[in-house]
Order: sequence, then structure tokens, then C-alpha cells
Amino acid sequence: MWHEARKHERKLRGMMVDYKKRAERRRGDYEKIKKDPAQFLQVHGRACKVHLDSAVALAAESPVNMMPWQGDTNNMIDRFDVRAHLDHIPDYTPPLLTTISPEQESDERKCNYERYRGLVQNDFAGISEEQCLYQIYIDELYGGLQRPSEDEKKKLAEKKASIGYTYEDSTVAEVEKAAEKPEEEESPAEEESNSDEDE
Repeated sequence: MWHEARKHERKLRGMMVDYKKRAERRRGDYEKIKKDPAQFLQVHGRACKVHLDSAVALAAESPVNMMPWQGDTNNMIDRFDVRAHLDHIPDYTPPLLTTISPEQESDERKCNYERYRGLVQNDFAGISEEQCLYQIYIDELYGGLQRPSEDEKKKLAEKKASIGYTYEDSTVAEVEKAAEKPEEEESPAEEESNSDEDE
């Protein structure tokens, strides 16, 4: 009895520890998703003297110690500047100014059409974004409704078995009269069905 109680207590303690660890991992994942530290990055700076001796500080900041970077006298750098180790910095061209071929432009136009077509259709139909997203969720979860086509309905109708049954109060004479009618005297509905079959 005592062993079973200890065993059950250990099991409960293990479950509690597992739940706590799982909750911590989940909280950590949510924190990572919730905010990106790069969004809140702030850089503050102020001028300060590197050297305590004013004569050494003046000598370090004098224009004599500055050198032009890549021969450009407008861009003067210190000899300890990291840019002195770079050979070349390529010119940056913003993506809006880059030229694209007509073929790429046509492809981009088609992509944008497909991208925004659903939004325009939903706006025209008066469907809210939440309703549309919920419908997509339902379709992905349960699959779309597949309605049988006309051909499938006909095939299913042919496979069905028809079983004749005569009720006690029904008369057999009507069925016999219909069977005894000569085939030459067809009703207009039968003529139309025959003409459809001929076509």
C-alpha cells in the first residue's frame, strides 16, 4: 500500500515537472514570436575623449592622422578605422530603380492578379475577411464539398435495383393496361424522349 502511494506520488510529481517545463518552453516560444529584439534596437552615442591627457587627445584627433579612403579626399578616415581594411564597397541601387524585363513585368502582373483576386471577389460579394479565412479553414480541415456530376448520378441510378411490390389496395389492371398498349400509339412525352435519343 505504501509503495503504491509513493509510486503514485512520484508519477504526479513527474507530471507536474513535465507540465512546468512544457509551460516554460511554450512561454519562451511565444516570447520569441511576440517581439523581435531588432525592432526595439536603439543606438545612442556621444563624443568622449579616449585619452585623459589633453595633449595626446589633440594629437589623436588632429587632421594629420586622418587619411583619405580609396584616394577620396572628401572621405577622410582614421588609420584605425575598419574601412581601411576594405578594398571596395559596391554602390547600392535601390530595388525600385532596377530595370526589369517586359517578361518579368508580365509575370509579376499575373502574380499580383492571382494574389489579390480572392480579395476583390470577397469584397464584391460582401464577405468579410474573417468569414473567408474561416471557410478556408473548414475546407482544409474537412475537405471541400464534392457534388456528384450528372454522369455519376446516371451511373448510380442504373445500378439501383427496382423491386416491384403490389400493395393490397392497389389495382393491377392499370399496370396491365399500360403494358397492353400498342407501341405505335406513343404519347407526346415518349416521342420527345425518342427524338432526344436519336440526336
